[in-house]
Amino acid sequence: MAGIACDDNVVYVTLVVIIYWIVSISMVYLNKVLMSNEGFSVTAPLFVTWFQCVVTSVICWVAGLCGDRAQRSGGYSRVNVDETPDVNVPMKPSFFAQFPRTTYNLGVALQIFPLSCVFVGMISFNNLCLKYVEVSFYNVARSLTIVFNVFFSWVLLHSKSSCKTIACLFVVVFGFVLGTEGEINFSLIGTSCGVLS
Repeated sequence: MAGIACDDNVVYVTLVVIIYWIVSISMVYLNKVLMSNEGFSVTAPLFVTWFQCVVTSVICWVAGLCGDRAQRSGGYSRVNVDETPDVNVPMKPSFFAQFPRTTYNLGVALQIFPLSCVFVGMISFNNLCLKYVEVSFYNVARSLTIVFNVFFSWVLLHSKSSCKTIACLFVVVFGFVLGTEGEINFSLIGTSCGVLS
């Protein structure tokens, strides 16, 4: 029986998705603790959002510096148990080689400023939603984001949606209504923040 060959790219993408899930779910629970825990709570959700954006910027900047250094060094070779190096084995790029160096361009910054404001608003409303609703209801409160994406694509970009997409949106709206009816600790403020996110 032949072994199953595993493509490096498939493994890489799978690991990226798994790490994204872990980090995303961890951040939801961390933000819930920061927003509404009885013993330990930050009463300034916009400060938490600002701090998270600053930390993300610093991480991207440091990763860019490491990436620049990794690209200049060329890569690394596997450790060989023999004392004679194998020159036929190509050098593998460093993990950090995938991160570009962070640069700041005022023209580009002004062009993406509206998008940055939308992003910060989304993160802020996510945190406010977590402050007022339970984690179990958090995704229900945010589920209408898909509906608004299709709606604003139609209004702003004049893109048409298929009948299948519209049918799926009705299922999402029905699930939202069903979820809000079944929520014990329903919060109109929290649900509104989730919809706005």
